Amino acid sequence: MAPSPFHRLSATAPHPHRATARIAVGFNGDATLKSRAGELARELELPLATTGAADCDLQLVLTAEHLELRDCRDVRLGPVLVEFSHLDLRPYSANLSRRQPLARAFGKKTRVIVDATAGYAQDALLLALMGFRVTAIERSPVVAALARDGLERLAAQTGTTLTGRLELVNGDARALLPAIAPRPDAIYLDPMFPPKRRKSAAVKKEMRLLRELVGDDTDAPELLEISRGIARDRVVVKRPDDAPPLAPDPSMSLTGKLVRYDVYLARNQELKK
Repeated sequence: MAPSPFHRLSATAPHPHRATARIAVGFNGDATLKSRAGELARELELPLATTGAADCDLQLVLTAEHLELRDCRDVRLGPVLVEFSHLDLRPYSANLSRRQPLARAFGKKTRVIVDATAGYAQDALLLALMGFRVTAIERSPVVAALARDGLERLAAQTGTTLTGRLELVNGDARALLPAIAPRPDAIYLDPMFPPKRRKSAAVKKEMRLLRELVGDDTDAPELLEISRGIARDRVVVKRPDDAPPLAPDPSMSLTGKLVRYDVYLARNQELKK
């Protein structure tokens, strides 16, 4: 596959997080895609299988249009792919407003952000288009591959230039953050939201599969503590509006429609108080 400005594997990272589900790479029947699918399989250290094979739980399928994740255990479920076309990404849209809680949580002095739990990279993309320089870290190689594909298609379809503004890295943020130099102004954490007590059919398949691929982020408190020792100014944590803070006594909180952004000062900033 062609080199991408949105992805690299870090040689200093430990082995990326692996899901417990059996995952394979496939391609959509077109023989011209076989070599690209094989290269992706080698990159992700996953087997290459015939599309629709019964010996895997999930299959990352390369088609002529995009990369998608299929659940082989339930053919009624549609595929998951990263698509940004539903977002209004015009320069002065509400999504890119510096007045919204996501942007305000970072303060006026922040220029460089590390999104340490990137997921499908939607927030990382929005922050980059707001004018921040963002490094997005995602520990699941499968999720990182889906995010990269979505970003590449966005760039190809719209001409959006993200080179130098957004970099996508696959690895464990706990190991990568101490090696980042210079240190970022802020670190953004969006750990998996606590599961609802009552399971709902309305839970989107994208989020259900994301949880299966990355787990419940039980190491989120540890990652917050590491981040507060590395960020120059602050750590911003995204939480459901009805969930307790990830750690006690955030410096401040900004509430959106369904989520809350808790702000924790970096350790060096706390010492100055």
